Amino acid sequence: MRRHSFTIAALLTTAGGSPVEAFFAAGCTNQHYSASDVATAIQNCDSASDTLKSNACNFGGAAMAESGGNTCESNGNNFGVLQLTRGNLPQGMTSDEYLRLPMQQQVCTWAQQVGNSNTRGGYATLANNRNVGGTPVTSGMLMACFQFGQLICKNDIAFMQSHGGACPTAGNGGMRATNATLANGSANLDGNSQSICSWGGAIQNKINQAAATCRPGNDGNNNGGTECPGNGTTPNAVTPPTPGNAPVQLPPNLA
Repeated sequence: MRRHSFTIAALLTTAGGSPVEAFFAAGCTNQHYSASDVATAIQNCDSASDTLKSNACNFGGAAMAESGGNTCESNGNNFGVLQLTRGNLPQGMTSDEYLRLPMQQQVCTWAQQVGNSNTRGGYATLANNRNVGGTPVTSGMLMACFQFGQLICKNDIAFMQSHGGACPTAGNGGMRATNATLANGSANLDGNSQSICSWGGAIQNKINQAAATCRPGNDGNNNGGTECPGNGTTPNAVTPPTPGNAPVQLPPNLA
């Protein structure tokens, strides 16, 4: 992580229980990428689901919060531009091998390893509700939920539902992720006592900062245009709104 350790379900701390500091791993190419670069990489991945692709710029913003867009970011347990956790590395691949991958391959591996599992459970709950206990669901909150994984996200939502929309904190009964709390299923904060609300806010700031310039394209050139799926539309081609292609069924006299 850009700050300390966390992300994608494991969120482990040191044996003494203190957070692990982030560092740039030795031996890999110290490359920085923008939110738009990461969004384009997601669009280019065959392994990325429609959910990931439709949220490409949001995940690009998440990458800025998670790693500062650096492919060499590590805390010893989470790795790369989107901080894939050790337990989710492909079988037979070491963390050093993953960190040495080009950004495009890191992103596609991340999508392949966690793209389906982390969009279930709590993520689906948030995606289908405007608020939890009165607290609005934001894109940043969704991204934090995905990055934390199903257990912490589910527990955060349950806490919010029973506490008037308030997220867990270290001061109100939150349970930080450790080997023990992950094993017994009680963790509702990451290894740095972040919830989907607090870390979601940090991610949302990065999403907002990137919004004006994030224009993912399928050719990697970030040449703008829309990325609307379906009906044989051409990627990167802006489709002008006319009655003939409006996303609603118009009366015959207006079509």
